[in-house]
Amino acid sequence: MRVSSFSNLVSQSKGNPKVLFNTISSIVSPASPTASIHSVADCENFLSFFVDKVSKVRSSVSPSALSLPLPTPTRPIILDSFVPVSLPELTKLVNSMKTSACPLHILTSSLFKSAFQSICPSVLSIINSSLVSGQDPAYFKNAVIHPLLKKPSLDPSLHSSFRPISKLPFISKILEKVVAKQLTAALDEHNIYDSFQSGFRRAHSTETALLRVSNDLLTHSDAGDCSVLVLLDLTAAFDTVDHHLLLERLRDWVGLSGTSLEWFSYLSERSFSVAVSKFRSSTTSLTHGVPQGSVLGPLLFLLYLLPLQHTLSSFKGISYHLYADDIQLYISFKPHQMSKLQLLHTCLDSIKTWMVGAFFS
Repeated sequence: MRVSSFSNLVSQSKGNPKVLFNTISSIVSPASPTASIHSVADCENFLSFFVDKVSKVRSSVSPSALSLPLPTPTRPIILDSFVPVSLPELTKLVNSMKTSACPLHILTSSLFKSAFQSICPSVLSIINSSLVSGQDPAYFKNAVIHPLLKKPSLDPSLHSSFRPISKLPFISKILEKVVAKQLTAALDEHNIYDSFQSGFRRAHSTETALLRVSNDLLTHSDAGDCSVLVLLDLTAAFDTVDHHLLLERLRDWVGLSGTSLEWFSYLSERSFSVAVSKFRSSTTSLTHGVPQGSVLGPLLFLLYLLPLQHTLSSFKGISYHLYADDIQLYISFKPHQMSKLQLLHTCLDSIKTWMVGAFFS
């Protein structure tokens, strides 16, 4: 029965790589346990570890590199205000959302959805007030972190074996989904995305990234060319994003202005604590990074990377493809053209300089 059930799930998810991956992952990988926390002090230690990890990455950035000028495009305004939503739109959105647990919930998400018809006028007022004013309610900016073991094989006594899983108030995710829908529509209409970015985009996945890179390399191999592939990964990239630089990119590289740009003060005055079971740490400020566990976090990260496209595409003869913060960089050439590898070295130096200026390591 179990085999038949999983077989049906795999067959039904052929056209959906995300569902297929999650199904296979649930079969081959047992659920990762949360941290073994027995006191508030344990929570405080995890809190210090997560804060210090980001601080160490950012402190490794050379101050001189931060002064390097980045090219600024002349981007027309694509969105200067968000449009208030109607009650039917909001109801449809809330009904489509998955329930989630968060210690900050005044109402559990399941109870919130069940009672929505009674509270919807108030919720609609809160959402639209935020959209029109360009301000995010302070309550929406608080998060609770649950440490989750990255892999069952890792040592659970080490803080580095855990990843921070962020929980946000359910109502804050409703607001973010409204903003994300309108922002994504503007990005699609004006073709803002990097064409070679497959992360967190509709109709894109790890599969599209793999197909494009493997097809290019196989095509060159068939033509008798040599190829060199460089794979780059970043340390805590989502957590080290600089808020000031991100706001500049939303304005200059994306084309936000007015209250739509002001709304992203959403990034400021955020805070989080660490909690497991009945224990919870003190609260600390979140001064860097896109909000983990948020709806907008992945999208904002992609927009933060937009200037990297300018750097990568300036090297003719070098191809690249991105999946979020994973970078595939490759060059192909005839066997007698080994000198072309120097171009790859120069490109890597430029990427390193850009990364340091963006607070990446």
